[in-house]
Amino acid sequence: MTTRLTLRLARSAALLATLGALATTHAANAARAPGIDGVRFPEVRTVRYQCDGGKTLSVRYFNSQDNQAAVFRIGGKPVLAVSTVSASGARYVGGRYEWWTKGEEGTLRDLMQAENAAPALAGCHAKP
Repeated sequence: MTTRLTLRLARSAALLATLGALATTHAANAARAPGIDGVRFPEVRTVRYQCDGGKTLSVRYFNSQDNQAAVFRIGGKPVLAVSTVSASGARYVGGRYEWWTKGEEGTLRDLMQAENAAPALAGCHAKP
């Protein structure tokens, strides 16, 4: 009887230690989530797109409940684009660029070009 009780207590202690470690790890990961001025982005994902003309674009998305941002490189320079109002899909604007996605497709426009100018990148499809 004493051995059984000792085993149960040992198992309970091990279970509590494991649960405590998991809770600590979750809290530490939440604290390490990237952020800006106290806004944390618990969901960060990178999507690679294959675009017309054999071009590619890698976009890193930072999402929180109220804020969304995307970071990508054009001409070797990073662009930080934030989400803006769109009728359909997700629209990000940063500097002179507009990155507009709908589902797995995206288009990058240079807003300094004429309105009817061809997109900087068109026909972009997320790579699996």
